[in-house]
Parts: sequence; structure tokens; C-alpha cells
Amino acid sequence: MDMKRYILYLLLVLPAILWSRSNNQIIKGFVYEDKNANGKLDDGEKRLNNVFVSNGVDITKTNRKGAYQLETSGGDNVFVILPSGYESSKPNLWYKKTKQLNENVNFGLKKIKRSKAFSIMAIGDVQVGTQDEIKFTGKTLGNKLVNSKDYAFGIFLGDMVNDTVGLFKPLKELLDYSKFPYKVVYGNHDRNFQNSKNNQQKDFENTFGPTTYAFFHQDVLFVTLNSIRPKGKYGYEGFYEDEEIEFVKHILSLVKKEQLIVINQHIPLAWIKNKEALLEHLNIENDILVLSGHTHRVSRRFYKRKGFSDIHELTSGAVSGNWWTGQKDWTGVPLALMRDGSPRGYFDINFEANDYQLAFKPLDISEEEQLSLWFGNLEHDGLPYTITKDHNQLILNYFPGSQKTEINAFINGEFYKTLKKERLVDPYVARIKKWQNRDLSPDKLSDPAPYLNGPSNHIWTLDLPWDKLKPTNIIKLEIKDPYLKTLTREFIFWKK
Repeated sequence: MDMKRYILYLLLVLPAILWSRSNNQIIKGFVYEDKNANGKLDDGEKRLNNVFVSNGVDITKTNRKGAYQLETSGGDNVFVILPSGYESSKPNLWYKKTKQLNENVNFGLKKIKRSKAFSIMAIGDVQVGTQDEIKFTGKTLGNKLVNSKDYAFGIFLGDMVNDTVGLFKPLKELLDYSKFPYKVVYGNHDRNFQNSKNNQQKDFENTFGPTTYAFFHQDVLFVTLNSIRPKGKYGYEGFYEDEEIEFVKHILSLVKKEQLIVINQHIPLAWIKNKEALLEHLNIENDILVLSGHTHRVSRRFYKRKGFSDIHELTSGAVSGNWWTGQKDWTGVPLALMRDGSPRGYFDINFEANDYQLAFKPLDISEEEQLSLWFGNLEHDGLPYTITKDHNQLILNYFPGSQKTEINAFINGEFYKTLKKERLVDPYVARIKKWQNRDLSPDKLSDPAPYLNGPSNHIWTLDLPWDKLKPTNIIKLEIKDPYLKTLTREFIFWKK
């Protein structure tokens, strides 16, 4: 072979070698419109072109006949990246496990109504460890899933179980009663420690699907990442493997600059050891929202980008609250107040074109309850909403609040002051700890809650004007935040 032909050979063959995967196989198939929703490609059903299919790293596109071809290794998940205006014709047919060489893998889709507005549920850490905790989930979150029809889908943000992969099946049986589809993120407590490090996620994948995937819904791109890297026998760290970053690079090439990008992962960005590997690829014109769980707290953080809007991260708290512990209510469900003082709950996210609005949804109390108030002495065990001359401070915990939240106070009809944001331990969490230390709570039918001394990210304080107050007073709070509905609430309080 002469030198020119050899160089041409290298130019043609070397890229294929560089991109090849070990133990590779070629997966082929079609993406089609499943008119009768039977999950099978029938004669006469339309085959869809320009639809993307991926193995979690590489992405290919169907041709004009709806056919695709993808190189992958045996045992990988292959999934269709659902295009705007379509969803899977059956809930779990958007992904498939590849087992046999040259296996045909087809994906049936069905059309959905196009709309600029839609809502989703963002649900953190169900984290069940017993059959009783599955029933707690059904009594609380389950009732929302079966009585709500207005959501496009739900996204569970990891830690479905508490190191008990045997509960995946009964938990899924509960969740499958949902009136709308749902997707699941892989969490550090969703691992099977009986498997090798590289296979700890297999039980999760067999139940809920891939740990890395993406889909479009009404022109918004949703990208789910695996943020867990095993460390030692049972440990882990927040880390993006190279395959995750490659997938992000490839998927970002598919979006237009006006499209919103939502990234779903379990561990928050602040806890990811190599988060810069992701952030450097997100320095783009698109608005970006990150959804995470893991901390059993509600928090919102903002990451600066040069010349573009901040990356906004919502850590959604936990359905299990403080791991299903604490005093049980009259129905037998534990209080499980989160470590930041937030009640167990989830978030609604309402999208309209490229904009979105958040709404915290507490479980077991009114959805209007977005905050808690503490007046006066931090040591008192009674006298709610009462201040004294020496203890005249108001402490407000606005559960979904952030550094972009502004809270103004009006006392007895007149503007008084803007509240000051501080990092403090929630006073109700502190009181529960105190009562537990004194063996005053919980009762013998309940488990004590393992609270730590970490401060809450959404506490505001206000020193009240003792000399100008009446015995009975009213305070109006006006709360504004660019990502939340403006809230106005009034409360009666007393001075002693």
C-alpha cells in the first residue's frame, strides 16, 4: 500500500477505532407510531424519521424509513430520546436491555397534544426501608398520584429505597397506580451491595430503566444523569464518569438555543467532586434548571455563568422527610419533619414555553402552608405566637425560599421592615431535639428522629417593635421570588 492510500485508510478507519466500544455489537431497529398501542410494529404503521436513539453515551438518528443502527456493548440499555409531541405507547417501552447480537430493538411512540404549558412533579427521596414505609408512602404521596391527572409526568429524584433493593418491586406496584407517567433517577441508596461495583445498579435498571437517559417534552429537554460513583465496599461519592460527560456533550448538540434544559440527578451539584466537568459544557445560551434530591432538605442554589443566566438548582427535599421517623400523627404516619424544618413534600414545576414556576407541595397539611413562624423565646414549650420584651424576635422559615426571595412585613396595617435572611437551625427542629433529649417525645409507638445541628437555608428574622405593639396584633407578610408565586399571608400574635 503506497503512502497516500495508507493515510487515506487511517483517515477513514481510525475515527471508527477511536469511537468503538469493547465487546461491541450492532443494534438495529425502527421507531414507529404505534397507532394501536400494542407495543408491536404492525403492517401499515408509520415509521418516524429524525428521532434520536442512544445507548447512554452515543446518539444516532433514524433515517427517512425510521430505521436506526447503534453500536453498543452487550447488556447496555438502549433507549429512544422521546421527541416533542410524542411519548412511549406503553410506560416502560421507551428503553430496552440488549442481550443478543444484532437484536432488533423497535420503539413504538404515540402522539400527544402539543402545548406550551405543562406541569410535572419533582419528587425527592421516597427512601422506603420496610413494608410499613411503603404503606406510609401510599397513604401520603400515593393519594396524590392517584387523584391528580393534570401532570404531564413525575420525576423521582433518586433513593427510592433505603439499601433494600428487594422493595423495588412492591414500591413500583404502588407507583404504577399513578394517573400519569413517571421517570426515575438512580440514587446512592438504590444500589445492590451484593453485586460488583460495576453492577450495583442492575437491580434498579431491571425495575426502573436506565440510569442515564434524555427526552424532550413540549420542546423542553430533560436529561437524567447518574451522579453516583461507588467507593469502598459500601461508600460512594458524587462524581460524573466520563460516559456521563460524553452523553451531555452529545445531547447538547441537539438543542436549539431557545430551548430550556432540565438536568435531573440525585446528588446536588455542590456535592459533586468533579462538577466543573459538567459546568464547563453548560456555559451555553440556554436557560438551565437542575433538579436534585439526596439531602432531605429543600434548597435552591444559583451557579454563575459568563454572559448567560444563572444555572438554577432546586433540591426538592424528601417524601420520606427525616427518614420516616418522629412522632406519628393520628393516622399512624410519622411527622418526619425535614432537617431544615420543612414538612415532607415535593415540588410542582409549571412550564410555559421557556419559563417555569416552582411550587412547594407539603404532604398531610394544606398546600397553602408554605412557611412556619416562631415568636419569642426559643426555650419556651408553650405560648405560641407570643413575644416578651426580652424575647421579641420573629423567626420565619419559608420552605421554598432562596437568596432571591424578598419578605416584607406590615404590622397592624403599616409597613414595618424587610426581613433579614440568616442561616439558623429551625426552631421547631431544635424543640423536637430538646423534647427527645428530655424523653418527652416521641411516644412508644414512634421512633426518635436523628436530627443534626445543621442550619436551614431558608430562615428569615425580624425584631418586632415591642413599645409600639398592642396586646393583640396582626402581621402581614408579603413574599416575592422570581421563580415562585407571590404569597401574602396574615397572622395574629400577642405580646405578654
